[in-house]
Amino acid sequence: MLSHRVTSLALIVVLFVSSLWLLSHSLYSGDGSSAWGNRKEGYPPYLNIHQPLESVADLSSRRRRNVAFATSFVMHGDVYMAFARSMGEVMDADGSDDQYIHLFAPEFSFGLQEVVHKLNLWTHRGIRANYDQLMHYVDRSSEEGGIDLIVFGTCEFDMNVWHSALVDAWNARREDDKFKIVCVVHNVADTNWQQHIPYWARRSAIRLLPIADHVAKAFRDKFAVQAESPEPLLYTAGYDYIPVDVHVPVLDIPNLPVKPYPRHLEKAVIQGTLDSNRRDYPRVFKDLISSLREDPGAWGYLPLEGRPSYVADPNSLMPPFRLLLVGSGWLEIPEELADIVSIHTDLPYDQFYRLVADCDVVVPAFADNTYLTVQASSTVALAAELNVPILVTDRTRRAYGYIDDSRAVITRPAAMPEVQALRALRTGNASAFLLSDPADIGQPVGNLRPIRNDVMNMMHEGWVRDRKGWTEWKAGIWRKNRKVAEKILRDLP
Repeated sequence: MLSHRVTSLALIVVLFVSSLWLLSHSLYSGDGSSAWGNRKEGYPPYLNIHQPLESVADLSSRRRRNVAFATSFVMHGDVYMAFARSMGEVMDADGSDDQYIHLFAPEFSFGLQEVVHKLNLWTHRGIRANYDQLMHYVDRSSEEGGIDLIVFGTCEFDMNVWHSALVDAWNARREDDKFKIVCVVHNVADTNWQQHIPYWARRSAIRLLPIADHVAKAFRDKFAVQAESPEPLLYTAGYDYIPVDVHVPVLDIPNLPVKPYPRHLEKAVIQGTLDSNRRDYPRVFKDLISSLREDPGAWGYLPLEGRPSYVADPNSLMPPFRLLLVGSGWLEIPEELADIVSIHTDLPYDQFYRLVADCDVVVPAFADNTYLTVQASSTVALAAELNVPILVTDRTRRAYGYIDDSRAVITRPAAMPEVQALRALRTGNASAFLLSDPADIGQPVGNLRPIRNDVMNMMHEGWVRDRKGWTEWKAGIWRKNRKVAEKILRDLP
């Protein structure tokens, strides 16, 4: 009985050892490599082991080297050429000669071509042609000089122009020779072009590039909702995998004016289309007239005393306040402000830059929440690149992200209208606002401690920003811009 048990145990041991030997030889080849790993189909699916098609190193080393900037839109050249500059700097750092930036766009207007030349915005120059020539170079393979990255300057216009032709070009190119699309976008609420996003998202061939954080957030939030839609055409498109980066179009403008210090706040500027649906000109005019009637001397003017317009006080210790409206279009100015408000339209870029840079403060005067929720204003970047502080609230700072820094902005409480803030900063005295009762409830607005504290903080920081602070702050923006360009050229998410 005992010998029988021993024999059985020995047999079990032999079978067990044999099984281990067979298993080891089935899993591993003679050179020590995994037989499963050598199978073309990869690991068996039941092991649930993720086997990437390419290593991270392979993905990060793959560069887009033949880049086309293209647009059918005549505006926004300063925005997309700022990105071209960032891409050129990344290509410079790489050092390879086989990298090109092509430009397919209408001729630049208002002297932007001179700016592009002076600031060296376009390096690694390739082809310069009208936008209708783009497809001639997309329809080629890489070996034939075909484009491998397309940057649309204003995707709200451009995607509708090129989508069908790009689909044909995509299908004609080899699987290992596809292009990718970067959409410079400005307004989430402009939805007409967005019908084309799913096609490119399914192919991992599109990424978005807004110019401010709040627009990026709005797109990400919208894509997150679409990714969870019950509609199969939406939830299968991979919306939540679309990369959304931010590139801030702040140029390095040379020869900015060196302003004396100390000085009085003399010139404020509102920049943008002369359209009350975009900038709240009526409110600014109303508030300015009201403040002038209350104390014209605070602004450097005499009382009206029967005159149709306010005139400068020749005996004022401060220069008269001026409000410049810079942009395009036409706007009627109230007669009382005829000598205070001036309009400057359709200026060449060099004159435009000089005029705005000579001002003391930029006033956004946004007409509604659009520029804080779904659309970006280039006025904010303009103020930054010209070293002119912009008068904003905490909400605006957070929305745009890159200006959430006291080196670049003047922060007023949300309860303090822009005109009231300008008066306080100009005179160095905020009592007119703090003692006011705009709600007519028998309680001065300054009685609310948080408002009073924020007003005091604004007054303490003042409105003059030093050149060193501007230089350091913008250097940080440019570093981030280059990182974004590097990610895009390397196809990194």
